[in-house]
Amino acid sequence: MTPLISSPATVWQGLAALRCLARCEQTPDSASFDFALPTGLRAEFRPGQFISLGPVIEGKAQFRAYSIASSPGQAQTLTLGIKRVEDGLVSNWLFDTLQAGMSVDALAPAGEFCLDMAALPDALLLLSAGSGITPMLSMARAVLESGCDAAVHFVHSARSEDDLMFAAELQALAAQYPTFRLELFLSRPTGRLSCHAGRLDADRLGALLPRAARVQVYMCGQEGYMDMAMAALLTAGLQAAAIHRESFAASSSVVAADARRYRLSVPAFGRQATIAAGESLLDALEREGLPIIGACRTGVCGSCKCRVVDGEVESSSQLPLTAQEIGAGYVLACSSHASGDLTLVL
Repeated sequence: MTPLISSPATVWQGLAALRCLARCEQTPDSASFDFALPTGLRAEFRPGQFISLGPVIEGKAQFRAYSIASSPGQAQTLTLGIKRVEDGLVSNWLFDTLQAGMSVDALAPAGEFCLDMAALPDALLLLSAGSGITPMLSMARAVLESGCDAAVHFVHSARSEDDLMFAAELQALAAQYPTFRLELFLSRPTGRLSCHAGRLDADRLGALLPRAARVQVYMCGQEGYMDMAMAALLTAGLQAAAIHRESFAASSSVVAADARRYRLSVPAFGRQATIAAGESLLDALEREGLPIIGACRTGVCGSCKCRVVDGEVESSSQLPLTAQEIGAGYVLACSSHASGDLTLVL
């Protein structure tokens, strides 16, 4: 009898329906979700990357990017941490609605903020605040599970023990791996966990900087937090090339009341509209109900890529675009503004 040979799983690309396996309440306003890929698919990603979830809300798929908290070694199961945010359409829907057994569409892993496991430094300094802990946790897990000698210095800031996401996981890593050093900064500690009381500042950060020959820093948190950390690290003598930061601060359109209006044409959909100076292409296309996915909305993931076939735009990000795509007229709708009449291909 010929033995049955199972076919290798296909690498996940494009859109897939993920099934929620479990939900764990992390804090009063955040939860972690474990997702399973469809049978026959596997995820390939670097620690620090994200996926874009697209739940259908009021009849329309709304995509937003969420960093992966699990390591690539758990490629069949992906863990995300999701926090309620003010006016957060998708985050709040997921937190309020998503339960084990439900499915949600998602785009495959993406993002340039990621750790190169083939070129690890002597020491890794991971800085995070609030829900910025998720990509840092993926990086820490990947390095520790690899068995390499790189030291992981994990510095996380939260308001109190009640606001600390993945607290049990952090404590478990600290207990299991001698190369994992955990430093918690709680502005309102209650005494339940060992921590530094108060906020992380430049002096405290300088004292925590690993004394190793090769140090790489990755950070994720509020913009003010990362600005402070960046300035402190540069002052301490670290090279800018050794510092990496993630940001999901979505760019927003600023449109003056008397802003100039331009023609916006999308011939494939028979649509003619107007776009104001200062308005992003993404906002204008969504306003017109055209099929564009704005996942990260920060010029990182490339989901809102479109092609300008006539006219000019000003773009603040081209990060995920190749030189060939840029030469062919592709732009990121979330990071581009019209500087005249436009014709687009979606």
